[in-house]
Amino acid sequence: MTSISQPLWRKALIAQAISAVLLTPVVAQAAADDSAQGRNVERIEVVGSRLDRTASATGLDMTLRETPQSVTIIDEEFIEGFALENVADVMMFAPGIQAQRAETDRFFFRARGNDITNFQFDGVPVQYNSFFNDAVADTVMFERIEIVRGATGLLTGAGEPSAAINLIRKRPTANNSGYVSAQVGRWDHRRLEADYSANVTSDGVVKARLAGAYEKGESFVDYAEKQNLQLYGVMTADLTDNTLLSVGFDHSQRNPKGSTWGALPLFYADGSQADDLPRSTTSAAKWSRWERDGTNGFISLDHQFMNGWDLHLEYERRDDEMDGYLLYLSGFPDRDTGLGMGASANHYQAERKQDAVRVMASGPFSLFGREHNLTAGLLYSKEDLTSESRSDGSLVVGDFLAWDGNIAPPDFAAVTPFLSDQETTQKGAYIAGRFNLHDQLTLILGNRFSQYEVSGSSSNYEQDGINTPYAGLVFDIVEGISAYASYTEIFQPQNARNANNELLDPVEGSNRELGIKGDFFDEAVTASVAVFKVKKDNVAEPDPNFTEPLPDGSFPQRGVEGTSNKGYEFEITGQPSDTVNLFFSYTHSESEQADGAAFREFLPEDMIRTSALWQLSEPLTIGANISWQSNIVNRGIGPNGADFKQKAYSLVNLMAAYDFTENLTARLNVRNLFDKTYYSSIDFYNQGFFGEPRNVQLTLSYRF
Repeated sequence: MTSISQPLWRKALIAQAISAVLLTPVVAQAAADDSAQGRNVERIEVVGSRLDRTASATGLDMTLRETPQSVTIIDEEFIEGFALENVADVMMFAPGIQAQRAETDRFFFRARGNDITNFQFDGVPVQYNSFFNDAVADTVMFERIEIVRGATGLLTGAGEPSAAINLIRKRPTANNSGYVSAQVGRWDHRRLEADYSANVTSDGVVKARLAGAYEKGESFVDYAEKQNLQLYGVMTADLTDNTLLSVGFDHSQRNPKGSTWGALPLFYADGSQADDLPRSTTSAAKWSRWERDGTNGFISLDHQFMNGWDLHLEYERRDDEMDGYLLYLSGFPDRDTGLGMGASANHYQAERKQDAVRVMASGPFSLFGREHNLTAGLLYSKEDLTSESRSDGSLVVGDFLAWDGNIAPPDFAAVTPFLSDQETTQKGAYIAGRFNLHDQLTLILGNRFSQYEVSGSSSNYEQDGINTPYAGLVFDIVEGISAYASYTEIFQPQNARNANNELLDPVEGSNRELGIKGDFFDEAVTASVAVFKVKKDNVAEPDPNFTEPLPDGSFPQRGVEGTSNKGYEFEITGQPSDTVNLFFSYTHSESEQADGAAFREFLPEDMIRTSALWQLSEPLTIGANISWQSNIVNRGIGPNGADFKQKAYSLVNLMAAYDFTENLTARLNVRNLFDKTYYSSIDFYNQGFFGEPRNVQLTLSYRF
């Protein structure tokens, strides 16, 4: 069982006190709504308040309360209300996720002390890669985003014990409907968006939906510009009353200029912190750019049998390309002269091709007089990644304090390229069951068998028979309130060999979790509290007992106990009244090495995410979001081994929407209301990237 020290419990009580304060006006408003007569108020769902069923954790369709893991569903209304235009924007608001913008065009996500490496599209797993468009996938495509925290190896395969992000695409609606919107904002930001769903045939047997977004603008970072295009289309056909065929595609183009590779120095050469640099400071050249294109297609078939069982087959193909001309600046500038920075120019090209197939079946069965549920599936994925890079480290920076991006690009054609290729293949078979042992007790058991193979220019290895168990127990204390315990795993293959020249077993990541979940306000609000411990085992390190190299020249390694992370979470989400939507989360998470020393202190131990929308009157809705995180530190990275520290900070975001008519709405969004200066990231290349200053956006949308 995860141990929680006394100070941590005090923080938990503070979090619960904050939630009580937030709920006080909600309860009062709910009472007022009950007494009001004849009011016709539109309901606005914020964070999956009634989108409370998910199969992202186990493949079994269960409510959030029935799922023995921490799960959050962020729906389309919340995304639209707070103008969250891509996945990275959503992660900035998500509970338990440390979302970091490390460069102008690169993002990293962490949870429970570990990197998030697993994305899913409609449940089909893909490996996250910051070089491509994964983090900035436009939300115009998605109906909702589901986040399962902890180890998720049952469905995702290889990865880190952090979280899985499942992006659920939009599907055609029952009736013809759509919208168009135009948005303007600071730094010459402009965005056009459209979404339309229609019946292709008069009887509605064939339906289609098209969506797209185009945006262009500058940035708070000097010389940085963006120009993005996203297209999405899907068509469904009822082949029979019980069989649905879906075919879809999406295409994205990201053509930014002034892209940074790395960020800004955190120290001057004398060891003092360089946090007085203007937020507009860039390390890019005026010729820097990072073009990324992606085209994805999918086809799926769903069939419902008469006995209540479902069959799902899906194939997905993803093709991504990137072409970057980038400049990296390193070192510590002199505080007075600005001298001392080195430079490396790079031309990097890469292609990624991914194929994924999923076959799954699920349904009920009877045993010992009770009804249970079972799911089983087969998963196959292959990723081909090829790259070509040319680097030149002979460039001279001069005075960084007067840097204006004017530096001549090298002749990349004269540089010998470094070529790389890698093919990664995963095969998996899983089974999971939900067994109703008692009217109040449910057992969830599952297991996955995997094969993992890597071949390419730098490594070749294969690991078979990887076993990934899943176990959960849910006890209904009283109606609407459940306690749960779960143990989940994930694996990460490693190309390391022992003294016998045998591959080490994969790194094993595990997540132990205890929690309580409850539904309140006639199941309109869900609250949960959980304690967890995440651990890595069999992590490779050099074996001190053997000094002779292996035949390939490498040295023997051994598997040892790895890092761990422990903490707790508290979350409330839902719609306690017709006019109020609430989302609150508090997360405490601390990481340590096997010897007990602190680890990854550049991630905050404590985070609060709270959001609310309140319909003051029929035409007017207001909303607010507050994000707070504790202090962070990156140790020993200064020129004299100094630590870089950032104090705790909070960000406030506001929105207001006004319905001029039933169809026409104007919305104002303000991010970073108090213009807080902070670093979004202080660990990537041991450099710092500033968070976005105050930003104001105005959107006009028309629905039809």
